[in-house]
Amino acid sequence: MAAASVISDHIDYVFLLFLRVSGLLIGSPIFGRKNVPSIFKIGLCIMLTVVFVMSISAPDVFPAYENLLKYFLVCIRELLFGVAMGYVLTTMFGLALTAGGIIDYQIGFSMASIYDPQNNVQSPITGGFLNIVLLLVFFSYDGHLKLIEIMYKTFEKVPVGAATAPKEILLCAAETMSSSFVLAVMVAMPVIAAGMIVEVAMGIIIRTVPQMNMFVVGIPLRLLIGILMLMLCIASFVGFTKTIYSKAFDYVGDMFNYLAGMK
Repeated sequence: MAAASVISDHIDYVFLLFLRVSGLLIGSPIFGRKNVPSIFKIGLCIMLTVVFVMSISAPDVFPAYENLLKYFLVCIRELLFGVAMGYVLTTMFGLALTAGGIIDYQIGFSMASIYDPQNNVQSPITGGFLNIVLLLVFFSYDGHLKLIEIMYKTFEKVPVGAATAPKEILLCAAETMSSSFVLAVMVAMPVIAAGMIVEVAMGIIIRTVPQMNMFVVGIPLRLLIGILMLMLCIASFVGFTKTIYSKAFDYVGDMFNYLAGMK
């Protein structure tokens, strides 16, 4: 069946497809950012919807809905289907801010936070820097294309209107959050270790030379060592992003399987 015929004759089916696409794009940390113009988001959702209608096989029998209330509930379910999968990526990207907060606390930047328009909160300086690095590496690894590919596969495995909402998705969400926190601590661990070494060294020096003012020497020293360690580890962090993205897409796959009723 031609795509134009599907769009004109089964607009209710196409609208459900549009809602799933919109949910995933709006819920994702890439296309759902507040600094992305709304007209671009809407246009991208419409374009991808048309492409998917042209690409996926149209069902032999289109679903019929008895009343408007039932159709409305299916719309909500399709929208949440996309948002749930986008939530996984957003949670994994949030580890940059978590790691940045830990690092800033160690080196003394915790009071120098900046406004984050994406989340409407004060975010750490280092967290914003790590988040930019994550985004750049994400695009360099064609992560945005991988996201669209996953979106396409959802329509192959889960027909429009057939999404489920099992309780296991809460377990998947909890696992995603815990994994994100563990990865954030791993990212910040070199700076944490350097900070502990500086604290021990300063303790020994203060015991040896009691006249030394710890605040005059210790705070600048922690800042200097922390920044140097961050500079030394940034290349390793770029390589570590492969592990982050691998975990992120694994959890997206798990969430997709739960929503599809395959687990």
